[in-house]
Amino acid sequence: MLSAFFKQAKPLMVLMLPILGTQLAQTGMGVVDTLIAGLAGTLDLASIAVGSSIWLPIVLFEAGIMVALTPMVAHAKGARDKARSAHYLQQGIYLGLIIGLCAMLILLLGTRPLMSLMNISEDIQALSQEYLYYIALALPAVAVHQAFRSYNEAIHLTQPVTVIAFIGLLLNIPLNLLFVFGWGPIEAMGGPGCGLATLIVFYMMTFAIALYTFKSRHHQKVKPLQNFAAPNGQTIRQLTAIGLPIGLAIFAEVSLFCVIALFLARLGPVVVAAHQITLNITTVLFMVPLSLATALTVRVGHELGRNDPVGAKQAWINAIQVNLLFALFNGSILLFMREPLVGLYSQDTQVMALAMLLLAHAAVFQISDSIQVAAAGALRGYKDTMVTLVISIVSFWLVGLPLGYYLGLSQGAPTGAAGFWIGLIVGLTVNAVLLLGRLLYVSRQRINQQDIKLGAVIQN
Repeated sequence: MLSAFFKQAKPLMVLMLPILGTQLAQTGMGVVDTLIAGLAGTLDLASIAVGSSIWLPIVLFEAGIMVALTPMVAHAKGARDKARSAHYLQQGIYLGLIIGLCAMLILLLGTRPLMSLMNISEDIQALSQEYLYYIALALPAVAVHQAFRSYNEAIHLTQPVTVIAFIGLLLNIPLNLLFVFGWGPIEAMGGPGCGLATLIVFYMMTFAIALYTFKSRHHQKVKPLQNFAAPNGQTIRQLTAIGLPIGLAIFAEVSLFCVIALFLARLGPVVVAAHQITLNITTVLFMVPLSLATALTVRVGHELGRNDPVGAKQAWINAIQVNLLFALFNGSILLFMREPLVGLYSQDTQVMALAMLLLAHAAVFQISDSIQVAAAGALRGYKDTMVTLVISIVSFWLVGLPLGYYLGLSQGAPTGAAGFWIGLIVGLTVNAVLLLGRLLYVSRQRINQQDIKLGAVIQN
């Protein structure tokens, strides 16, 4: 029994581990921003927290759209259609430029009105706005980089993506220190310096992955960047039709965390800092089930490309089982290593006490979070994204957020940040149950269709 389990899990883990490295490296950039901003002061940390709460949903929204390349290219690879794979990448780059420029304009024009609407204090607003200016300029590079990343991961070239991401992380550390604290002729910028460092790193990472895709011997059979075609409206619409619900579903989940941070901003920098520290730690741990979900999208896509829906079902069942093991591990870390983890970010006793309380709440939702993210990854492999979007909106915005707001800020039960995290627990649980039900339905439908086709062939 166990040997069969590990045999099934092995190809998934081989694909997952480099993806996890990439996710940790990119998430590590946010951790570096938070750590260094915390060294600069509580106000700088709070401004980065508010700024991150605004730009992170936008970045993950555009990245989510570009993830459409993963199942599309995976299906093409499963069918051994190299020309189609190259075509998807080229059109994905065009789509990434369009999305990136639109996201840049939204962030540049919408930052001040949003922060004013949320009643964020002027001192936090000033630093956050400067920080977000640099982030906005990086958004086109983020979208194009994700197009290259999705393409390479879908054809199992995951290790170079990871190497580039870790180089970006290592470069981000000295650049953060340089711009935040200053050195020589470069004046100290405080928290906004993190934004400038991020801008530089993302453009360098995009150039590096594009160069690899153009020059590497692994790409010479397909040569996806040669004979670059003009924009193809039909393919771009196809990618958008699959990717937009993915991006919106990710946005619905991530923006929930970020809107909570904006609501909590009215309670002062201590609460904001504690929430940001908790979010930072849980985000790092979340990279494990998220990476498995990304690998699962590729695995399911390959199996379906080979017309093997039974193999696709076996892949996602095994993946959910593996993710549950990871959930138990992550929950244990959050419960038993809270104090040293929080101490890395801040020595403020009030911040530490609140962050440790929030991490205990975060430990509770690890199981439901692992199930829902794996189910969403499998559904992307089936190219079933619209229902996932609807489920995410219902779970997070109609269940989780209203409950969290009532518990956290209402006059009847003002529990502050803890109330919002209880709302998150309930929202994630509802999402996990509904997504798992949808996955069972879609998988059963695909197997039934295959059985009907086989029956027709046998009769003929």
